[in-house]
Amino acid sequence: MNNDAYWINRIDKLVESLLGTQERHTNTFLKAYKQSLTELQAYSSLLYSKYSKDGVLTLNQMYVANRYKSMEKQIASIIDTLAKEEKVFATGELKRIYKDSYVKTGAILTEGIPNLAIDFAIIPKGFIEKAITYPWSGDNFSSRLYKNKNVLIDNLRQTLTRGFVQGKSITEMSKDLKSTMDISATNSRRLLRTESMHCIASSHHDVYTKAGVEKVKFITANDSRVCDECDALNNKVFLLNESPIIPQHPNSRSLNIVYFED
Repeated sequence: MNNDAYWINRIDKLVESLLGTQERHTNTFLKAYKQSLTELQAYSSLLYSKYSKDGVLTLNQMYVANRYKSMEKQIASIIDTLAKEEKVFATGELKRIYKDSYVKTGAILTEGIPNLAIDFAIIPKGFIEKAITYPWSGDNFSSRLYKNKNVLIDNLRQTLTRGFVQGKSITEMSKDLKSTMDISATNSRRLLRTESMHCIASSHHDVYTKAGVEKVKFITANDSRVCDECDALNNKVFLLNESPIIPQHPNSRSLNIVYFED
């Protein structure tokens, strides 16, 4: 069926549904960030109750009490636990989204391509693992999670240290810790959405290959938020194995759809 509108409509709706489910699951998981924040705030409150003077805890007081190193260890412990939970959740979510996308994209192709007698219900061994471990953006998914964890630990350490230097109250410190954790949670959401989009695109490529599709057309979202990079590729046709990487950037909404010559 050589009809762009058909393929765009069917594939776009599927991707929207897959990402919508992923977003709901992510919202549930991100409660773990709130729990970690609660632990960090409770720990900082304990430090203030034991070592502050007139409601102010200075960096010098932390050193005199020999608590700075133990503070660093406590931060790392809390975030290590969070990172392990995140890796388990994210890995499971990416496996799920690849599987759902592969099977449902296969069903769309079976419906839209006459005489395509291929069973897409069974995913070839190794396809899912390859999709979630391939370093398509320079780093593999696990490495990016690890980097994010270390950045968060460092940012939390800086937040507390800066608060001690500036003589902030426990109320101010708690707000700063929340801001730091909120930024990290936003980064986590963006990373998972980006990796989910990559798994969806990988499933498309694998399904197209199995179906014998030779060419694809790069399609962007139809609104004003499309970046110049993606807009320059819009509606261009590529050989399947030479098609642009999806996503082109975080939060990209572009797709490669099947293309047939007239």
